[in-house]
Amino acid sequence: MKIVSIFTVKLFSFHYPGEKLNELRRLLNCWNDTEYIYNFLKENKSDIQNKTIEELAELIIYDAHEIDISLHKLSKSDSITFESFFKPLDNKEYSLQLLSPQKGRRHCLRIYALKIDANCFVITGGAIKLNHLMEDREHTQKELQKIKKCQQFLKNNSIHDSESFYEFIIEQQ
Repeated sequence: MKIVSIFTVKLFSFHYPGEKLNELRRLLNCWNDTEYIYNFLKENKSDIQNKTIEELAELIIYDAHEIDISLHKLSKSDSITFESFFKPLDNKEYSLQLLSPQKGRRHCLRIYALKIDANCFVITGGAIKLNHLMEDREHTQKELQKIKKCQQFLKNNSIHDSESFYEFIIEQQ
């Protein structure tokens, strides 16, 4: 696994072996690919509520574009941070934990990340999430496994704050 910079020293993404793109770019490409979206929605048709496949597909493409724009704006802002986009994955998390799993969301789209330190995140993956619990579907279970694998990777490399993280980034180049 490799970690690549997305926006300077604020947002990073895992780049997994065998993948052509880092996770953020891979997700945005998938969420802008109508064939991918339609196939996914057809496979998960039973989870769709209150919208047709066509309506949800249009919403996903629109939301992917909005997420991309939001992340770009946050990267250039001095007053608003990535912490306004990423929130704890566990809605019951009230205290900061080491390498805390986070989610950025827009309707049914999720981007999952680990919080390294204040306003410093590394993206682990993402999903089109159509049900409440991640444990309920195979594709979101895989995302939970990726989060845990990435947490362990960072811990194994003695990453516990932004300083140790940036040292690691420099060493891996």
